[in-house]
Amino acid sequence: MADPGSAEYLERLSAEGRKWGDHLQVEAAGHMAGWLDHPSIKAHYSQRGLLEGISWHAWLSRHFGGPANRSLELGCGSGTLSLRLVKFGATREIEGIDASPARIDEAERIRREKGIPGAFQVGDVNAVRLEPGRYDLIFSSHSFHHFLNLEEIMEQVGRALTPRGLFILEEFVGPTQFQWTDLQIDMTRSLTALIPERFRILPWGLVKPYEGRPTVEDVVAASPFESIRSAEISALFERRFRLIHRRNLGGTIQHLLYNGIMHNFRPEEPEAEAILRAIWTAEDALIDAALLPSDFQLLIGRIL
Repeated sequence: MADPGSAEYLERLSAEGRKWGDHLQVEAAGHMAGWLDHPSIKAHYSQRGLLEGISWHAWLSRHFGGPANRSLELGCGSGTLSLRLVKFGATREIEGIDASPARIDEAERIRREKGIPGAFQVGDVNAVRLEPGRYDLIFSSHSFHHFLNLEEIMEQVGRALTPRGLFILEEFVGPTQFQWTDLQIDMTRSLTALIPERFRILPWGLVKPYEGRPTVEDVVAASPFESIRSAEISALFERRFRLIHRRNLGGTIQHLLYNGIMHNFRPEEPEAEAILRAIWTAEDALIDAALLPSDFQLLIGRIL
């Protein structure tokens, strides 16, 4: 990966911003592509992330005894989660940073329409400089694994939090650049083979036999910063912050298994739902017994 500030780096950052800006059209279409696009899987994923019986979005106001005075979302996209936190009474004023101008335009449009204090800005989180003690809450959801300069970002987060502040990651923390382990590939292959062929039809008509390991070059071509240092996130978080909550959200098998075939599992179809439940039950058992790591985690920490 090119050094931050170099022409190559800036071109890759621009490409990343364009990619996720273009993805707005995919999201608007509502197609099920990834594992978390399926409502039943998403509900189970959310269940695994509960804190004191409620989502972390709702838990925040209970923890703070009211809303955070100001929050910052790193890799905020269209600001959906920040806006949701306002609705939950978890924060009063929202700020966010993202590399996609199209997504920031959308976030700012909605924020202004709703009259919510704050600002969403186009920027490079890898080069962020934050005002000390400005935020009660800093968070990132499914974006932090696209960041390169993890140590400096976490240093900035620690400086920018108030004494009562929280840093929250709901993130992919699995193998860097999707270089899946032999174990998870083998487990996914075994479970895929049990699924009837009609649920394994790829968009181009072939039956999916298994999920392989992509080349690093293919990952970079699709998204220049995809999972660029994802395998390091958890350890760096625990080194820099006092961990107060961790939830293993799963995805170690499901993320791979459903790639390219999620659209076949129509919501509320009994056979499809039974297969989904069997797969996540197997994955849960392996993760909860520490036989597999959890590639997606919820991490909540405070400054040391």
